[in-house]
Amino acid sequence: MKKFTAVVALLILHCASAQAQDSLTVYGIIDIGLQYVTVNQTKENARQSNQFLGIASGVQSGSRWGLRGTHDMGGGYETVFVLENGFDAGNGATQQGGRLFGRQSTIGIKNNNIGQLDLGRQINLASNYFLPIDPFIEGFGQANIGASFGSTNTVRYSNMLLLQAKATDALTLGAGYSFAAEMTGIYAGNGSCLETSCVAINQASQFQTNNNLRALTLGAKYSSGPLLLAIAYDQLMGPDNIPNGPPKPNPTAWLVGGAYDFSVIKISFAYGQTRNGTWNGQPAGAGSTPNSPLSDGSLGSGALFLPGAAASSMMLGMTVPIGEASIVGSIQRLQQQGDAVPNTLTAPQMVYSAAYLYNFSRRTNLYTYASYGNNYAAIQTAQSTVVGVGIRHQF
Repeated sequence: MKKFTAVVALLILHCASAQAQDSLTVYGIIDIGLQYVTVNQTKENARQSNQFLGIASGVQSGSRWGLRGTHDMGGGYETVFVLENGFDAGNGATQQGGRLFGRQSTIGIKNNNIGQLDLGRQINLASNYFLPIDPFIEGFGQANIGASFGSTNTVRYSNMLLLQAKATDALTLGAGYSFAAEMTGIYAGNGSCLETSCVAINQASQFQTNNNLRALTLGAKYSSGPLLLAIAYDQLMGPDNIPNGPPKPNPTAWLVGGAYDFSVIKISFAYGQTRNGTWNGQPAGAGSTPNSPLSDGSLGSGALFLPGAAASSMMLGMTVPIGEASIVGSIQRLQQQGDAVPNTLTAPQMVYSAAYLYNFSRRTNLYTYASYGNNYAAIQTAQSTVVGVGIRHQF
């Protein structure tokens, strides 16, 4: 009996130790506020204008809830997983196309000295590595870096294998490949397809991978003390089974940037170029194509294949901490350079943005913000103004 009791005690201690080595965290963000938007454009000698005043969800950060867990496998290796759902705090609806875990759904293996391998739906490296470089942390709609660098605006690829290796304590190298990105694609100049008439939402093709919209993402980041540097590259490969195949060459995007924290102010900078298409990860503030009316939305999470399209983008930003508060601001410029769209229809986009954030506690903050876009979406005379206030709580 004594031996049996001792064995049971040892088993209980072992189970308790194993459980202590595992972790499961339930977390989330509820972000909601009041927003006013006005968009206008002069087209065919007539002024078009739209306004919106109402509740806005996920302004500073997308509203979400999720599960994050780790399991210690020994030898310095861990199993890690993230299941993250996005929702609209205004009406409770699921975001990301109605996916249960549309923001992220991954499982991976991690070693703190080597790196991490993840499989599933996750953001690309441009969005990941430039998140802390953007003063708006890829939030606040048209104010964030994604307004001019489409590949950085929380672009998500499904069915992706992503490897991030630690070259040194300060340097991380990353490479990912999506076998079926499950993004909406517009294939302009594709046979009889016009700019907005050849749309395909490609289902995952198991036996013919080349019939999927695939994606490649590469990146590197260097972080040491107050200095952060990053570089990223993305390429899309369209499905072969649409009429005449996807336009060639493939859309590409690259960018470099960095930030330096002087304690009293943090300065950020980014520069990049896109070729033969665009990534659309966020709603546009204003503007229309030659054949469509004024709109306050874009493709959403999608991609445009457009041979000959080209653009250069830059961003200069700052973050100023003031006690429990902070002021952030940025200036962005996007210049169309390709011959895919007539010069008479385009103009350099300029976006000027600022926000004030006040932390009531470690988990709750208020914010107010304003952003103005001239020639928004690089369309002549299109203007977009957004102002708002809101509250964000993290749990």
